[in-house]
Amino acid sequence: MKQNRFLRIQQQRAKIIDAIRQFFKRKGFLEVSTPMFVKLPGMEPYLNPLPYSFADEKNKRYKGYVITSPEYSLKKLLSLGFPKLFEITKVFRQNESFGGAHNPEFTLIEWYRPHSDYRRIMKDTEELVSGLATMLYGKPAITYCGTKINLTPPWLKISVKQAFKKYAGINLDQAKTLTQFKALFRKNKYPIPHQATWDDLFYYVFLNFIEPNFPKDKPVIIYDYPLPQAALTKRKSKDSFYAERFEAYIAGIEICNAFSELTDWKEQYKRLKEECSLRKKLGKNLYGVDMDFIDALKSGMPETGGIALGIERLEMLLLNIKDINDLLALPAKELWKK
Repeated sequence: MKQNRFLRIQQQRAKIIDAIRQFFKRKGFLEVSTPMFVKLPGMEPYLNPLPYSFADEKNKRYKGYVITSPEYSLKKLLSLGFPKLFEITKVFRQNESFGGAHNPEFTLIEWYRPHSDYRRIMKDTEELVSGLATMLYGKPAITYCGTKINLTPPWLKISVKQAFKKYAGINLDQAKTLTQFKALFRKNKYPIPHQATWDDLFYYVFLNFIEPNFPKDKPVIIYDYPLPQAALTKRKSKDSFYAERFEAYIAGIEICNAFSELTDWKEQYKRLKEECSLRKKLGKNLYGVDMDFIDALKSGMPETGGIALGIERLEMLLLNIKDINDLLALPAKELWKK
């Protein structure tokens, strides 16, 4: 019986992947394949890329990293004039737990729409997820952990600023600096973590007061993140403290991260250097900036909407599976259990 269920899950996963591909091909997207092994990884301060090395036929050693995301490579293609495109690929991250919604190796789909923005990507996301549910169950709805979830578009949308004000009593317009943010923490009698950074305070509020309040019976899109949380994202306006980024949650589970992409190479280089400084402050490994990526932006990348969506998390929701170890054919937990 257990073997039959396991086989059925893998068959359903294959059906979902096929349907995702067909969704984008019907919309005229080009599927591409970019390198999983790169010389320089992304700069995200809270991710830990996995180092890797190999030798050529003359035994010359090459050092690099397996990707945490194909984003840089896909943007290089967009800068060459590629049309709207998508990629389904494996990505790897260190210091991930083995279970729940996490596995050190997982599958991402990223898609990009030139001459568009994050609002159009929101619509793609709603259509993709509701369409997959309809393909599996005949209607845009699922049941996850006993809760019926209506996936019919349009989904509930709330800005980060609205969420902080509504659920935590914090006005982010008055928390643009660490000093201001700490003052609001004291006013609300929230504990301030030792040697807290601005990001630490943001995550404390987000994880403790905002995520728990997301509705469980319908998806929610939370959008317009503060600039410190949006290093690769276009600002809403020249002097705005907020950027055009969104995340979608279903049953309280984050499934994607999306932007109106930053195309100004000078601003992008500045933000990557700032992220490098933050990595140093956090005691993380340091990397050089991928200047091929900066040069690609210099050459001219159009205004673009883009997204990274975790396929396993989406499959877990669609198939009513609570632990990723019950979804994967050979989870890391099983491979390293001895």
